[in-house]
Amino acid sequence: ILSMKNGNGGWLMEWIRKEKKNWKKMGIIIGVYLGMKYLLPLVVPFLIAAVVVHGCWPLLRYLKERFRIRPVASMAVLLIVAAVVVGTGCVLLGRSLYGQLRNLCRFLIRPGQAEYVLYECCDSVSRFFHIDAGTVHRFVTEQMEEVRVQAGQIMLPGAFGSSWQAVKYLGGFGAALLVTLVAVLFLAADYERIREAAESWSFYRQLKCVAEGMRRSAGGYLRAQLLIMSLIMLLCTLGIWAAGVLGNPIPAGIGIGLLDALPVFGTGTAFVPWILILVVFRKDYRAALILALTYGSCVLLRELLEPRLVGNRLGVLPVLILAGVYGGVKLYGAAGILLGPLSILLIRELWRQVDEE
Repeated sequence: ILSMKNGNGGWLMEWIRKEKKNWKKMGIIIGVYLGMKYLLPLVVPFLIAAVVVHGCWPLLRYLKERFRIRPVASMAVLLIVAAVVVGTGCVLLGRSLYGQLRNLCRFLIRPGQAEYVLYECCDSVSRFFHIDAGTVHRFVTEQMEEVRVQAGQIMLPGAFGSSWQAVKYLGGFGAALLVTLVAVLFLAADYERIREAAESWSFYRQLKCVAEGMRRSAGGYLRAQLLIMSLIMLLCTLGIWAAGVLGNPIPAGIGIGLLDALPVFGTGTAFVPWILILVVFRKDYRAALILALTYGSCVLLRELLEPRLVGNRLGVLPVLILAGVYGGVKLYGAAGILLGPLSILLIRELWRQVDEE
């Protein structure tokens, strides 16, 4: 310290002062990572509640001024309506899936049907690889017997453990959902007071600018995803129509397009089993080839358009979005598919604030 006062260490302090902005940016990167990794899971219900109330506030304020209805009462009615709509959609979807599974079970429990399906698959494999069909049958039968034995020793106890984990996850999800709903009502009741208190903070302007930037980025991301999903729906509908496997291909095309928007499922969830059924059981190679080409076109379309469209809408280079998804999965796990690009956007907005300062 004495040497710095005498000027001997002044160069170090000068260097630190000149690089102050870069040190801030490095701190932002570390802070965003720690916040996304450890803080975000604790505040997600309240963030969702804040977004819901902020989006519904113009309607809540109109009902308050026009009909003297308290915002908390209006918000409660909106939540009930949303729950009814979502519940009805889930019931209809569940009934449809249950019907499909019931038909599949009825198909497989016919006497000898399961063995027929198994041997048809074995025959297809043997013809494709030019292997003796009897050898394939014996190998599959031995492996199935081994699986049956292992199921009794390992898989069944593990299934009970997995069931308990599933119950824990469902309980945690239910608790988080309940906290979110209660937080929505509380925020709707005190929204104006909370907003006035927030506006008195010294860093409110910077926080508002960051929130506005994130809102614009999220809107651009959603518009890009909707455009890609619409194109994939159209492509799936045309492919199913060309294959001639359904009388009305529009609902199936729309459903597969919705699957493609989900990060875990994708169009292959529907197309791959469909293609296998056409090849193994129906021997309709033409339709299977058309669906395979449709599936490949959907994958190629998303791989080509998503980085470019999302990058252009967000104002970020496509390679950074791709790096954000890859790095997010490595750092945050499966949630990194969303948290990775979100972290990049948040870092960009905070860096912009530092540059403006």
